[in-house]
Amino acid sequence: MAIDDAAFQEKMRQFEAQAARAAQLKEKMAELKGSARNSDGSVTVTVAPSGAILGLQLSPAAMTRTHTQLTQEILSTIRQATQQAATAMEDAVRPVLGDEMYDQFQNAFRAQSPATEPIGPAEPPPASSLPIPGAPPAREPRRPSGEDDYFGDEGFSGVKR
Repeated sequence: MAIDDAAFQEKMRQFEAQAARAAQLKEKMAELKGSARNSDGSVTVTVAPSGAILGLQLSPAAMTRTHTQLTQEILSTIRQATQQAATAMEDAVRPVLGDEMYDQFQNAFRAQSPATEPIGPAEPPPASSLPIPGAPPAREPRRPSGEDDYFGDEGFSGVKR
């Protein structure tokens, strides 16, 4: 079976054009970010389209809030920045892929970062459950003697426990 040279050349041009569009799209996506600032400008967040937080800036005015208020402001600003990043992603990708392929792209993109409900502002955990700054880390309890151990009673160092 003979290959039609003109048809082959046309397919090659189409492939090369598609590869060039894919490279451009990859570059655009690498540059995409979403940024948002809360109403008084005391919290600024920058996120990647995946939702990964790239930057968080708090002004001195942010420190006048309670920890719960500040948590709410940060989470709300993250959500705004994430929505902006999603819009920027759609604006960059949809024209290149078209509507049908964009929907497939979105499904694949979402599969990489499963949807989770934000845990949102809540009461902080009890202070007794948090580590004490500067305190040594909690030690693991010693195993009762007589428990099987590969290194016997001497342990790895050869020193009797």
